[in-house]
Amino acid sequence: MKHGLLFVDQLARPVSGGIGVYIAGILQGLSQLRLEQQLDLLTSKTDVSIVPSRWQGTHVQARFEHRIQQRLWDKGMRLAHGPWAFYHAFSLGGPLLRMDTPKSVAVYDLLFRTAQETFPSRARGWHERRFSQVIESDARIVTLATETVHQLIDAGIAPNRIVVIPPGVDHVAPADLAATGSLLASLDIADRYLMVLGTIEPRKNLPRILQAYQHYRATSFDPLSLVIVGPKGWGPEITPPRGAYMVGKVTAGVVSGLLARAQALIYVPLQEGFGLPVIEALAAAVPVVTSATIPAAHFGGLKVEPTDVDAIAEAIERIVHDDPLRSRLVTHGLLAVEGLTWVEAARQHVQLWEELTE
Repeated sequence: MKHGLLFVDQLARPVSGGIGVYIAGILQGLSQLRLEQQLDLLTSKTDVSIVPSRWQGTHVQARFEHRIQQRLWDKGMRLAHGPWAFYHAFSLGGPLLRMDTPKSVAVYDLLFRTAQETFPSRARGWHERRFSQVIESDARIVTLATETVHQLIDAGIAPNRIVVIPPGVDHVAPADLAATGSLLASLDIADRYLMVLGTIEPRKNLPRILQAYQHYRATSFDPLSLVIVGPKGWGPEITPPRGAYMVGKVTAGVVSGLLARAQALIYVPLQEGFGLPVIEALAAAVPVVTSATIPAAHFGGLKVEPTDVDAIAEAIERIVHDDPLRSRLVTHGLLAVEGLTWVEAARQHVQLWEELTE
């Protein structure tokens, strides 16, 4: 594989989300492959080092912080010429795709079209402009699920430009049991609980999940608490009802610790490009209530219609009290995610980049 440049700016964002997890996982996998050639990482200017330890390439920083630099790239600012034989963008951001260098770009979803109400209007416009440039370019497209392939083809991208590379699930950090125990003690939770995981934004459907939780709580003799984990994204403020606790962003070790002790993960977004928390929970032997409409649902979980509050409430009740169901969900989930590794996902990226430079 020849010398390449990877745009990984999402890692430098305050809330990197699922894209950040995907990028970090691919870099983790690449670092284990012992590649013969160098891969450089491009970001906007940031004070936070995002280059993995023992990374063979260099960190190429643009001149300005993210918002200014992205506006300049949108207006046509080009990269200085470098030794790169190919360019890969792990998001729609970065320099415009008008360079002569062979290129590929990750498009995780088209939610800015299919779930417009969950995007700020300015963000929708930006995503549309950048995606139009992807369509018009000759870039190869990486996406995570076959469900997105059909949307990309309908948008005007030829099938032979698209490659599906599923994520890994072996990135989950070791559980920080001490910090997890301290957090649960501060919430006065001594035993089992339910868990919600993800950035707090309208697409994650938290108001309906909380309504369903209230229904479950009202009909249960000894209801479990609900622990909501994730950074604030955007959207209206949410006040959790009795029994629910919003703990915000926590360390990766605490996320793992909370998952390990949870009775179930409740992950019911309206739409999703993939749904990493589903496979993270399944790999941790935790059953999941999830949206039937998201790609990760085919790996397992108790599936519900995300707009049906009663169905979500019923699913919570079942996953708490039906032990045989829980056992089946755990067994099926562990088997389904067994082959999802970041080394394999990285290897498929390398194969794509070799094709670009042949």
